Amino acid sequence: MDSIDTTSTSTPTPSSAGTLPSILCALAIIFATMCFINRTGKAIKFYVKGFVALTVILFSASYGMVASIFLSMVGRTHYAQYSVARLYYTLLSFLLGLRIDVDRPEILSKLPAVLICNHQSEMDIYVLGKVFPPNCTVTSKKSLMYVPILGWFMYLSGTFFLDRANREESVHTLDLALKDLKEREGGVYMFPEGTRSYSSTPTLLPFKKGAFHLAVQGQIPIIPLVVSNTSNIYSLKLHNFNRGTIKVRVLDPIPTVGLTKDDVSKLCHDTEEKMRAAVMALGMSEVRGEPKKTTHLVGNTTYDESAPLLSSHK
Repeated sequence: MDSIDTTSTSTPTPSSAGTLPSILCALAIIFATMCFINRTGKAIKFYVKGFVALTVILFSASYGMVASIFLSMVGRTHYAQYSVARLYYTLLSFLLGLRIDVDRPEILSKLPAVLICNHQSEMDIYVLGKVFPPNCTVTSKKSLMYVPILGWFMYLSGTFFLDRANREESVHTLDLALKDLKEREGGVYMFPEGTRSYSSTPTLLPFKKGAFHLAVQGQIPIIPLVVSNTSNIYSLKLHNFNRGTIKVRVLDPIPTVGLTKDDVSKLCHDTEEKMRAAVMALGMSEVRGEPKKTTHLVGNTTYDESAPLLSSHK
């Protein structure tokens, strides 16, 4: 009887033994490479779009310098910022696929008034481009006055620069701003948080009282504006620069007639709470191609849920 050879299939060959680890290693390399490409691609998109946005703002500011000189000759200096704002908004919207939806924009024309808005990031300039009314001006930190082109335009167009290190000078500047806006029945646009929050969720930083002192002193109304969180549209930290829609809600004007400096603290607190509630209600901006999100507040925590998920619980 012939013997049966059992050794030929008893152990795998060296080549077959190394096949599985080789495949796993190749998959790991491919995965790591794709992650790198995706990360690099996002960064490249961010910086390219950032360069486009910077180019547009420098072009708009250059136009603004010329417009400011011309408009000052005909006594319409404060229309320079309005015209530049609209130019910047139109160009950036077209080039980067952005838009802003404003709820109740007609309130913005009820001047004189102090307009206040939440302060998030560099994207606030784009928002300003859409909501900025004619015959209005802005306040800004004094250091921006020395920035080439942009600072020159801001100076020529009547911006009120505040020196944060010199309170007396800042108060004097605000007094001039108040006198100016009352004489021409215009508006001044301010950020009561005082600095950008750079938050990735809807929130507000504590308010400073400068805008409220100004409104009470002039006995003119405050018009609050709230903007949806824009970090999913633009974020330096997250390298986001996406196409999409930013939502803006204009709240009811807040009268100050009859109020005194003793009422400023309560006025500031109450306005902050109203704006905080509206910011939470607006939630995140809408990124094109992504599901809409609704933000709600439970305790001190902000939650985001997709619209389809929320509707399934109704």
